[in-house]
Amino acid sequence: MDKRERKTKSLSRNALASGLQTGTRLVCALVTYPYLARILRVDQLGQYDFAATVVSWAALVAGLGIYTYGVREGAKKRDNPEELSRFASEVLVINLASTLLAYLGLAACLLFSSKLRGYGPLIWTLSTSIIFTTLGCEWLYAVHEEYGYLALRNICFQILSLFLLLTYVKDEGDLLLYAWTTVIASAGANLVNFIRLRRYCSWSLTWRFSWQKHLLPILVLFANALVNLLYVSADVAQLGVMTSDYYTGLYSVASKVTALLKQLLGAVIVVTVPRLACLYGQKGGGFFVKLARQIGDLLLTLALPASCALFILGEEVVVLTADLDFAPAAGAMKLLGLTLVFSLLAWFYMAAVLVPARQEKAALLAISLASVVNVGLNFLLIPAFKEKGAALATLLADIVTCLACYFLAKRPTRILPSGKKLLASLLGCFYVYLVCQAALAQELGPAATVGLAALLAIPGYFVILYLCGNRIWLEFKHGSRQE
Repeated sequence: MDKRERKTKSLSRNALASGLQTGTRLVCALVTYPYLARILRVDQLGQYDFAATVVSWAALVAGLGIYTYGVREGAKKRDNPEELSRFASEVLVINLASTLLAYLGLAACLLFSSKLRGYGPLIWTLSTSIIFTTLGCEWLYAVHEEYGYLALRNICFQILSLFLLLTYVKDEGDLLLYAWTTVIASAGANLVNFIRLRRYCSWSLTWRFSWQKHLLPILVLFANALVNLLYVSADVAQLGVMTSDYYTGLYSVASKVTALLKQLLGAVIVVTVPRLACLYGQKGGGFFVKLARQIGDLLLTLALPASCALFILGEEVVVLTADLDFAPAAGAMKLLGLTLVFSLLAWFYMAAVLVPARQEKAALLAISLASVVNVGLNFLLIPAFKEKGAALATLLADIVTCLACYFLAKRPTRILPSGKKLLASLLGCFYVYLVCQAALAQELGPAATVGLAALLAIPGYFVILYLCGNRIWLEFKHGSRQE
């Protein structure tokens, strides 16, 4: 009994720490991006995002599937320090080898691609974080459930990065300085990790071990991560190659705003995945499906009004978060606002349903299908519609992901939302639509329009839910306490 109580308390603390970390990241991003939009040009932000996308591919090669593999396998060895130290040493050597391979591949790409050579200084600056990520061994801290330390560490370095940005990035010539401020946050945090590693294991560099034992499961997880990154980064990469930095910059503004909202609304997924996995493993499908359906209903209840508001107030949100120069991104913002609902549902289905229910192959197949659709539609739509084409491709691909997850899932885990709760949310969205249109008609300016709409729409929406009998938040709180 005591053990169970400690476990529950630990989960609560970890959830709180994760929430604080996410909240700090969101606040820093909301301060950073409007500031950058006023300091740097649209095409410069496009250059940064294109370079960051290239580096993310190198980071994927360096990381392989080692984080997930390390957490999964290391947790089994946590109570045996000698075995864990040997395991950590072997995994670190594999990670160093993959990191070297990633840097060699990055150098080859810059050598043979004239397009990439123009981004050379920016790419090499951002790639500095790769080696520090490898040395940081964050998976080892996750094995020991050091989420409080990880949150405190990340918050401190995020604040330091923001301070450096506001202090040193002052004009259009400071794009490279901006890149260094982002690298310092990542590199510094992982350097602290590396210094503290000896507290958790006695690692050593050794090349004499069975590589095959680790590589096969690592490569399977790498394939999953590869397809997921292709899906996420294809839009910016294809825009950068097929158009110009200007359109990449426009799309980046819209995508970052919706990404922030997705992180905020999707926090419930991150917190409940461990509980879902526990329910599925210990009590079977009935308890699992009940809680999963409550999570899905809660996500729809939160995502639908946010999506509706973004679609109507797209231009005002763009100008408020960036600058008047970015107003042409409003079309992409409206489409990505609609995408928010399907993106959250796809994330929920893969992370909170398929993976805990041990249907990883179905999740991989679904994201693979969606990636093919996304890349193919980008080739068709971007030449004619630029950033709007990329946003439309993302919307259609996310719809495909949701459908694929549903039909590829085994029958007991094919979860649909409650019709009654969905109807109440749609009725509330009609109210949100009327409020946003009324706020636009006042012609108050972006900040006042968005503020007025939020002030009237949010409480009104939840009053409508209450009157319609939608008590999903109370149901979720009760369901999440099941053991």
